[in-house]
Amino acid sequence: MSSLRDILEAALVENPDDLATHNAYADYLQEQGDPRGEFIALQLASEDPRRSEADRRRLQERIDERLQAYRRDWAGVLADELFGPIDGSRGPRADRRPIYDIRFARGWLDCLARRQVNPSREPRDYRRLIQGIRFPRGGYDCFAHQDVKDCSNDLGRLMCRAPETRLLRTLILEYNEGTTADLIHSPYLGNLRVLQIGSRQNPLAEFDVDFEPETELDKLVVKLPRLEELYLHQSVCLSDRLFTLENLTNLRVLEASQINDRNYPIVLASNPAFGRLTHLYLRVEPISQCLDLSGVRAILHSPHLRSLTHLHLQRSDLGDVGCTEIVTSGILKRLKVLDLRNGEIGDSGARTLADCPDLRNLELLDVGCNALSQTGMDDLSRILGPAVRVDNQQTAEQLERQAYLREPDCI
Repeated sequence: MSSLRDILEAALVENPDDLATHNAYADYLQEQGDPRGEFIALQLASEDPRRSEADRRRLQERIDERLQAYRRDWAGVLADELFGPIDGSRGPRADRRPIYDIRFARGWLDCLARRQVNPSREPRDYRRLIQGIRFPRGGYDCFAHQDVKDCSNDLGRLMCRAPETRLLRTLILEYNEGTTADLIHSPYLGNLRVLQIGSRQNPLAEFDVDFEPETELDKLVVKLPRLEELYLHQSVCLSDRLFTLENLTNLRVLEASQINDRNYPIVLASNPAFGRLTHLYLRVEPISQCLDLSGVRAILHSPHLRSLTHLHLQRSDLGDVGCTEIVTSGILKRLKVLDLRNGEIGDSGARTLADCPDLRNLELLDVGCNALSQTGMDDLSRILGPAVRVDNQQTAEQLERQAYLREPDCI
């Protein structure tokens, strides 16, 4: 027979947003003399918007005290990986260690991010490096260091044995190295809402880290029915199977900066599961290929991508013909942001966009690193003013050698 604790935990896994169950669980643990009950109650109290700032500060001080005292217990089998061995020992390659950012919410591990940071940087630079990542409910609880050699592949295996991750919402693996291959076997990630693999800024480049290709990422994502945001950068070698999954009906944000197959946009555009997608970011890495017009056309005319408000199509050869496709597709009626950086758009394409009344709906149009002259830039600026970015236009020589495919900033 299941205990009351098991029943309450199962209810939380089933509905992690149910405050009544969280409060009941906190009460039960406090009745059992478990300090985690007080910790949950404190975190729940700190969410009350009616509390004063002074009251919030007092609550946070107590929360920090409880977390410092018991975080190893509440992290379970992940404790040594996240916080280092209890004896404080360091591995033989402590100069190349990942950094973990973790956060607890309502008493459970809520956010976990593994990053690689050059230890020669001052600690203040750690914050600068991670400031672009959005965490639900905000904040960071701690930083912990471990040796890469000792832990590079441990996290995934440990998470497969960690029921403490049952309410985990955000998982960021800037330093991946095979971790996702292990996570395929985890039974505890069903509540994950945000998954990021690699980094758009690629902070690991200076370390010459060799990543294992992720050929079965779809086997992990298919087990994440509540996933809302998916960021795939640098360390991921995509398979088109990922874009055919039928369980991605809650996905709102998709970023893929490792496009290496011209069919990916076409496959993605044909999947009805992407009906809630609002943000789509597709970008080819600086290797001699691009998002071609056929893929862009599929995205623009997809009957399933009707919720898009932010569309980023970087390193595309859509050119002036593609601008006509954009206008005739009607997508400008609903877009707020359109990013067409690194391409071949000229003055004719700029005029086509400027003549469309729906262009005024945009809050941002980025056509940097294309082929505009001052005439084309002025046409767009007259319509959008400061909402258009036209910096770093290419020279004829750069267009000839297709610099936009190979050089990140076309300089």
